[in-house]
Amino acid sequence: MLMGFVSLGGTTVTAQAAGRRVLIVYDALNPTANGQKKLAGLQQVLTSVGVTTQTEKLSDYYAGQLTTKKYAGVVTLVNWPQGDLRNAAFTRDRQTFTGKKLHVGQDLSAAEARGLHATRRNVYHQQLILSADKQSQLLPFSEDITLLKPARRAQNFGTLRPQNQGIGRYPYGTVVGQAGYLPYFEPSGFSQVLAAQTIAQLFGRQRQSPPLLTITGVTPYSDLTRLTKLAAKLNAAGIPFAVSTTSVADNTSLAAFSRFAKALRMVENDQGIIFLQAPVVGAADRQSGALLEQTMVEELNQLGQRQVMPVGISAPVYWNQDKIFRKYGLARSSNVLLLPNPTTTVFAQQDNLGGAYTQTWMGLSLNSLLTVKNGQQVAVDRLRFPVPTALTVPFPTSEKQLTATLKQVTQLGVTWYQPQDALKAKITSASATFGYRQGTYYLNGSPVTVGTEATGIPKYHFAQKRHVALDRYFKVQGNILFVFFTVTTVVLVIFLFLGRRIYRQMFRRK
Repeated sequence: MLMGFVSLGGTTVTAQAAGRRVLIVYDALNPTANGQKKLAGLQQVLTSVGVTTQTEKLSDYYAGQLTTKKYAGVVTLVNWPQGDLRNAAFTRDRQTFTGKKLHVGQDLSAAEARGLHATRRNVYHQQLILSADKQSQLLPFSEDITLLKPARRAQNFGTLRPQNQGIGRYPYGTVVGQAGYLPYFEPSGFSQVLAAQTIAQLFGRQRQSPPLLTITGVTPYSDLTRLTKLAAKLNAAGIPFAVSTTSVADNTSLAAFSRFAKALRMVENDQGIIFLQAPVVGAADRQSGALLEQTMVEELNQLGQRQVMPVGISAPVYWNQDKIFRKYGLARSSNVLLLPNPTTTVFAQQDNLGGAYTQTWMGLSLNSLLTVKNGQQVAVDRLRFPVPTALTVPFPTSEKQLTATLKQVTQLGVTWYQPQDALKAKITSASATFGYRQGTYYLNGSPVTVGTEATGIPKYHFAQKRHVALDRYFKVQGNILFVFFTVTTVVLVIFLFLGRRIYRQMFRRK
């Protein structure tokens, strides 16, 4: 079998029509500079802003491709300035393109600077301080960065100040009309927050809202007592939250799964909401859609029958760059939580065409923001999030970590997103539909009251076609065995006939 979904962790209703996409063009992935993470971070931000994307390597760009008829905007990502990679056709087309244009990283050309009504200044071997609204964060060491002198008519988001006081202050994010510039991008921390502000402003998609506290890394094998204790403590502190959890499609009749479902019901009763995390991909190909469909439907339905009602799907960013994973995984949900990519990414049918959903949450590590300070005080509570943002905290693996996590979260003073007041959600699972609005769960349009025990939901028949990759595998295997035994039987009959003739000839009279 060519693919497999490790289940730890229909009808599409929420993926928007592609329309005019935003073209992301990158020069190289450059792992030494975390280029792949930067690319994924940009894809995550743009999807959270609400635009569809197409990602392409600079060397693959062809003349005449970038037109306003096909694309609403273009993002240039420079990961490897030392490589001096060029594509004359792209440079020419980008210059004449009249849509929205964003440059991220070094090598800002003179023509691009003129479009921003600004002049460039190169700074070398400086550690930079990123600040905005009296909050600041020290950025990693940067060998070379191209800054812009402040320009008139520009909207600026944050400032960069080299530690060398004589160099002065420069804008971090800049938007002038249809053009934007980010001299530096880190897919975490204050950099990602201000980059999201810049991108949301450029594309006219500002949606400022409080962040959603999200516990990640929960599985059916987690310490469920610790999970319910965490949920109860957060509820007692008046902190709404979400849990991103994997599930299983098999062995759901075992007592262990009943305990897992009961723990998740307790989370729901403590004002927590559930994101079902996409299954881990072991291997996949273009025929994997049916197996993913079956896995997702069975996980959702087994949870739903036990009054665990997920409000969205969580998955790594790269899932949104895969045709199979979008269609059979993400597109069934109106709420999608995009998390950072794992070390290894396995695709089924990578097409680099990022989809957009009714509401896409940008998963951002809370820990990466703890060095954002106002003087000596952690200033997470003062940050402005321009897109739906889930501040993620890993599930504590010990009582000591549990205590530290609760202390950290309760002392931040953040005004958290209230799902009970603002969230609307819908997930399709074969012929069943899960819903959530104003704190009430729905199954096929009927309200469901979540109790401590799995009662109150009728034995609903979740119809589903069962033609999956495994069925085809055994069917092909059976045909092969049938042919093999048929041929073997024919050969044995021939040998028996020939042997009989030879035996008879041995005893004939000469």
